Amino acid sequence: MSAAVRPRFHLLVSIALAFFVVVGFSRSYYLKLFSGPLPLTTLMHWHAAVFSIWLVLFVTQVWLVAARRVDLHRKLGIASACFAALVFVVGVLAVFQTAISNHVSPSGLAPPQFSIIGFASIGMFGAFIALGVIYRRRPALHRRFMVLGMIAAISPATARVLRLLDMNDFRDSMIPLCAAAFIAACMVYDWRRHRVVHPVYAVGGLVIVASWPLRLMVGHSAWYFPVGEAVARIAHSMFG
Repeated sequence: MSAAVRPRFHLLVSIALAFFVVVGFSRSYYLKLFSGPLPLTTLMHWHAAVFSIWLVLFVTQVWLVAARRVDLHRKLGIASACFAALVFVVGVLAVFQTAISNHVSPSGLAPPQFSIIGFASIGMFGAFIALGVIYRRRPALHRRFMVLGMIAAISPATARVLRLLDMNDFRDSMIPLCAAAFIAACMVYDWRRHRVVHPVYAVGGLVIVASWPLRLMVGHSAWYFPVGEAVARIAHSMFG
């Protein structure tokens, strides 16, 4: 019974994370696909498409485990790891391009300084997914790292969900709280199932939640200003 119950929880979490991202980008991207051309650069179209495919691939992989098709899960694993690398590369390029956009964050960060937000998100996504691949033969670690990788990447969707709910004034507190809610669900499951919280969720979750105020602090700092400007110069050289 335990073998069936355990992956079912992670399937529900993966579906919830994918649904959350789709809802967040529904008004600005997914629903607009049916109403005409989107005002996005080619790179941003690629970024959206690649991450959307990753969502499907992520849920499919978890579903295969829940359906006890671990053989297919492992065969698809190599392709999934390669695709995750593509998601990371395109995500990094998207952060560079955003650094020369006209968008000003509600946090008061200009685009070059806001780059720390994107670099942190895609960096943690890449780190957790890489750890999941490294520990693919240790399921207890593998699935937790993969879930944390997805949670680390939801801050852009969270910002848009808050915009949909007209809660932009609470953005800087709600973004880490939304991530904390997903992490807390995983920790509660661990406690109810094993009477102990797995250290991957405890430590990794703390890193994700604590990173948000740290990112804002860095973005507003005097020392990151030249770093952000350097990012913008590199972006101009790449994208014109």
